Amino acid sequence: MMITVILCDDDRFILQLATERINEVIKQYKLTAQIGCIATDRVEILQYMKKNNGPYLVFLDLDLGVGKLNGIDVAKQIKSQEYNAKIVFTTNHHEMAMQVLKSGVEPFGFLEKTTDLDRLSDGYRRYIQMAISAGDEVIRQEESIELVVGIDETLLIQKNQILYINSEKTVSHGVTYHTVDGSCITVRDTMEHIAMEMGEDFARIHRSIIANRKHIIGVDGIEVRLSNGECIPCAVRMRAEVKRWLKR
Repeated sequence: MMITVILCDDDRFILQLATERINEVIKQYKLTAQIGCIATDRVEILQYMKKNNGPYLVFLDLDLGVGKLNGIDVAKQIKSQEYNAKIVFTTNHHEMAMQVLKSGVEPFGFLEKTTDLDRLSDGYRRYIQMAISAGDEVIRQEESIELVVGIDETLLIQKNQILYINSEKTVSHGVTYHTVDGSCITVRDTMEHIAMEMGEDFARIHRSIIANRKHIIGVDGIEVRLSNGECIPCAVRMRAEVKRWLKR
């Protein structure tokens, strides 16, 4: 997952220094991150977020200068627009950390503005790696499914790699997952439970089959055609619905 880093500070020298340091650690540690926006105020950040996709890691100055909203208020606006944005407050005012915690903003962390450049770089690296790990965990939880294939043995499968699941007549409570690479994985489960677990991208098109809607490419009589060329049965009552999906 590519993390988009956003920098916001009213001091352009600090922005330049942060940009150089972050680019160095991204290159040195081969991090899946990039700087997307270098801003001096909240308007620039919010405008960027409207036009570009996250996930975002924001290094936000707590004190943006006289006459401007402070970092806490800006963080609230960022969160209202992009709730999952991870915000690291940069500051020399350690006493303000308690204000942040009391505000309910839920910071991703704090980073001291320091003249120790190695320490500064290490802080940027640490938070970028944490953001990448957090993003990868979300993908693992939301877009994968863990199958129990044996005693103390599990298998993790990306949902988008699953073509369909069918119930097995010869195996009690047995279901088989059919994947894009041709694998067939049989486990003990029920179709009812799977239908709840798989999410809206999957539909029960037949009493014994749950199909990945993203892999259905056509309807051939009493069957639907999948992206790998395979055809599987489709209940009469579901054919019209499948045709509607294909027109969207």
